[in-house]
Amino acid sequence: MEDWQGRTREPITEERLEKALGVLADIVREHGEAFAPLLETMEQELATFRRIHEAVGEKAKQHHPKIADKAA
Repeated sequence: MEDWQGRTREPITEERLEKALGVLADIVREHGEAFAPLLETMEQELATFRRIHEAVGEKAKQHHPKIADKAA
């Protein structure tokens, strides 16, 4: 456990969650359905991440017209 002390955590990104999904999918294929709940949880986390970031983007567009102009 000492190895983790003092390390900084990287931010959670969509890319990192997608990579984790790929790793978990490989684990399920190689080691069986016992690990499927982990894969399902990660799929839910990715969906939640996307939903939250989409909502934040929409709120930003509502409050800052310049952001909406760039998106168009």
